[in-house]
Amino acid sequence: MPETTFSKQDIRRYLIHHYGLDGLDAYGEGKSGILSYIKQVTSLQQDPLNIVGTNIDIILASRFSNYAPGMLNELLYQDEVLIEGFDKEACLFLRDEWGKFAFSREKRGEGNLKSLSQRDQKRALDCLDDVTDILQNSSVPISPQDLHLGKLADSSWGSSNLGNAVLYHLWCQGKVVIAERQERRKLYKHFEKAKGLANLPTFELETDFIDWFIYRRLSGLGVYWLKSGAGWLSRYTKERKAVIERFVAQGKVVKITVTDMKDALYLTTDNYQRLLAVKDKPINTEQVRFIAPLDNVIWDRKFVKEIFDFEYIWEVYKPEKLRQYGYYVLPILLGDKFIARFEPDRDKTRQDTLQISKIWFESEGDKTPEIEDMIATEVQCYNSLLPRK
Repeated sequence: MPETTFSKQDIRRYLIHHYGLDGLDAYGEGKSGILSYIKQVTSLQQDPLNIVGTNIDIILASRFSNYAPGMLNELLYQDEVLIEGFDKEACLFLRDEWGKFAFSREKRGEGNLKSLSQRDQKRALDCLDDVTDILQNSSVPISPQDLHLGKLADSSWGSSNLGNAVLYHLWCQGKVVIAERQERRKLYKHFEKAKGLANLPTFELETDFIDWFIYRRLSGLGVYWLKSGAGWLSRYTKERKAVIERFVAQGKVVKITVTDMKDALYLTTDNYQRLLAVKDKPINTEQVRFIAPLDNVIWDRKFVKEIFDFEYIWEVYKPEKLRQYGYYVLPILLGDKFIARFEPDRDKTRQDTLQISKIWFESEGDKTPEIEDMIATEVQCYNSLLPRK
C-alpha cells in the first residue's frame, strides 16, 4: 500500500526542499535557476515596499548565491519570459501562461470596476478608449504621467492620478501589460505589441480554466489543505473540493494524513514522489535564511503555525501602538525551524547596508553564539547581493 501517513517533520522537510531552502542554488544558478524555481512554485507575489529590497528581491536573495535585481528585470522586460499579472494578488509568473488567465482577468476587471465606483473614480472609464488608441499607436511604452490626464477624487486606497487609474484598469482587463519599470514608475504597452502574447493559448470553457488553476496552485504550494486559506485566496471555493476529489480519483492528486493534525493534506502525484524521496534526508543547518514577508512558504499563516509551530503576522499595516514586534519584520529560518524574527534598520539616512535594528529569538535555546554568527554572516551575504540605495 502507498504510504499516506506522515509526520509534521516529514512535511517540513519536504516544504523546505520544495521551496529551495535546503541549499543555495537548489534550482540552478543565475537567471536559469530563477526560471526553474518560478516554474516549480508557479508565481512570486509582488509588493511595492522596498525597505531592504522588494519582497521578490528578498525571496530570490535567500535562494540564489549570485542574485541581483537586474536579473529579474531582464527576465521580465528584455528576455520577456516572465510577466506581471494577477495570480495570488499581483504576481509575476511565466509569460507562456498569460493567455490561460483570461477568465481571471475578466473577473479582475469586474472587481476593479466596483473599486472605482467605491472610490468615486468612475470618470476613469470615460478615458479607456482614448488611452487604448494612444497605446496602440505608440512606438514606446507609456506611463501615467505621459498621459497628462489630471487628478481623480482622493482615495485612502489607490492612486488619485487619472492616468494611473485608467492604465491600471486596462491592465486588470489584460488590454495592456507592464513593459518596463523605472524605480516605482510603471510603463505600459498594448498587449498586441508585446511579443507573442496575442497568440498564446486560452481556455474556451471556464471549467477547464478552473481545473487548470486549482491543479497549478496546488502544485506550486507543494502540499496544502482543502480549507480556505491564503494559499487559495478564496478562489473557486465552491468548486475546489469537487475538483480536488476528482483529481484524487483520477490519480493526479494524492490525499495524505499528518500525525497530530486534523485536516488532510493534498499534493500532486509528482510532488508526492518528491515527498517520499526527501522526507528522510537530513536538513542543512549550516546557514540561516531571511524569509520575505510574502514568501510563498509563509503565505498561509495558519498553515505555517500548524506545520512549523511558528506564528507570524506582517504588521506593516498596523498602527505602531498595536504592533507586537515591528513595521517590516522578517522571519529567520534555520533548517526546517523558524528560530527568530528581526526588524531591519530603517535609518532615514538610507545607509548602504542592511543592519538588524531588533531581533527576537523564538527561544533562549536558539540564541547561541553559533547561530548569532550565522545571522551575521547572512547579513554580509545579503548586503553583497542587495546593497541599499
